[in-house]
Amino acid sequence: MKTAIAFAVLALIVSGFAVLKSPVVTEFGAAAGPEHFVKQIFSAGSVDGGERVVVTPVTSTVTITAGQMDRAKILTFTASSTQAALTATLPASTTFPLMKTGESRTWIIENPFTAAATTTTIAAGAGVDLQEPDGQNVVIGINNYALLTCVKGADSGSPADVVCAVDETIPAD
Repeated sequence: MKTAIAFAVLALIVSGFAVLKSPVVTEFGAAAGPEHFVKQIFSAGSVDGGERVVVTPVTSTVTITAGQMDRAKILTFTASSTQAALTATLPASTTFPLMKTGESRTWIIENPFTAAATTTTIAAGAGVDLQEPDGQNVVIGINNYALLTCVKGADSGSPADVVCAVDETIPAD
């Protein structure tokens, strides 16, 4: 009987050491703070969001504010069948909603106007360098969209603090 109890106690002790020696792995989905200095992997994918922000032009020119861009994923304008061609100026690089060198964002700019001669032209704010694909321009035709992808460059102002590429898309259907 004493031998059986001794074996039982010995078995419990050995199994306890085995449990203590085995690593405990717990996956944890939180990330501390707003900045991450190592590559992040999102196995389930990620969603880049924002609002649809409507900018209301008073005349044929409008300046898009940094606040509007910061909230938006889609920028559009109050449509009018009598609206003349619109020039939309991006915010200056000093207020542009990109904080650190290398940060980038992409917006969709909608030209909601339906009049045949109504286009939306994207203009650069101070310190912003606009780029376009070869053979294109920064003018968005009626009922078309453009992808505006911007990246924060160096704060030196040379050649620009923010570089934005404007790429108009056209209906495929």
